[in-house]
Amino acid sequence: MFKFFIFFLFFLSSVSRADVINPVLAELTLFKDRSLSLDLHLSIEGAMTDMGTQFSNTQSSPNSDQYDRLRNLESEELKKEFMSFEPTLRDRIYLDINGKRVVLKLAKSKVGNKGYTKRPRKSILTYEAQLDEHPEVVSWKYAEIYGDTAFRFRIFEEGKYNWSDWSWLRDGKSSGDINLNFPKSESLFDRVIKFTMIGFDHVIPMGWDHILFIVGMALSSLKWRKLLILVSSFTLAHTITLGMSMYEIVSLDERIVEPLIAFSISYIAIENFFRHSSSIRQVILVFGFGLLHGLGFATMLKQLEMSREHFLSTLISFNVGVELAQVLIVLVVVSISFFVHKQFNNHRGILVIPVSILIALIGLYWGLERIEFI
Repeated sequence: MFKFFIFFLFFLSSVSRADVINPVLAELTLFKDRSLSLDLHLSIEGAMTDMGTQFSNTQSSPNSDQYDRLRNLESEELKKEFMSFEPTLRDRIYLDINGKRVVLKLAKSKVGNKGYTKRPRKSILTYEAQLDEHPEVVSWKYAEIYGDTAFRFRIFEEGKYNWSDWSWLRDGKSSGDINLNFPKSESLFDRVIKFTMIGFDHVIPMGWDHILFIVGMALSSLKWRKLLILVSSFTLAHTITLGMSMYEIVSLDERIVEPLIAFSISYIAIENFFRHSSSIRQVILVFGFGLLHGLGFATMLKQLEMSREHFLSTLISFNVGVELAQVLIVLVVVSISFFVHKQFNNHRGILVIPVSILIALIGLYWGLERIEFI
């Protein structure tokens, strides 16, 4: 029992300090005068410390101390430090036009505010270049050290939304040559697979908020019927707000959503302390918290600015990925609970209560920390 607590105290410490590195979003705009601009949406701190999406937990990187130091700098201080690193980052950007590597020049840099330090800071770098010839073929690649990227392009026309589909590139993979005159159309199957994987990744391994909530919920019972109702209620709720938020029917500032999500984690864990809690009450609570978590999912998905043409298929695919991750978490937790119950016949005292206490502490810690920035 003592070893069990030591392990989870270590878990509490690492998770409460952890951050994740989101995939870099690269947007290329080509203008009729043969100039171009490249916007990179990224974590500057991650770039400066050689961290990419391979680190689901920044504390697992040998450069975690340096990352934490940079993450705690105010935006202007970080910007100054970044400028000395910028040539190194530029060398890791491979943008080829007509088979020739483009010489990029940093035109603008927007470094996000310090904000809540357990969320990656959002920064945007804008590079520009002037081409010698009309662009016909483009190829994009980001250094493998940074892991996954998403790339899209457009030939600029005033008042028109003509972005290409996002190309989701794993582990530094190149986009390959893209014919600008006849870009390959992404099939429905490819788009479904891609955004299902994005949805799954957003929970496992990147979504600690959602992981801990599902774990706390799955610990509430060994009855499959009850768990099915709870999971279905949570799924229905966050599907509603995810869709409404993406269609801009409902909106809530993430500075309000994030603390509430953290406190929902604590509350769902505290519910496990009471053996005879009403099932109906639990379903209502889970549904309400699911509405909040849907707004959290939408924050990430909105960054991809999907075209209306593929909006619904993308939204459904993302949600399927989220559900697959949730089902996997529930299966793992329930399997462990059944094993502990069978071996010791006291799975509440050995597993449910200790883990719920630690989940509640993590949620409370995150919630209080996030409130500071409202």
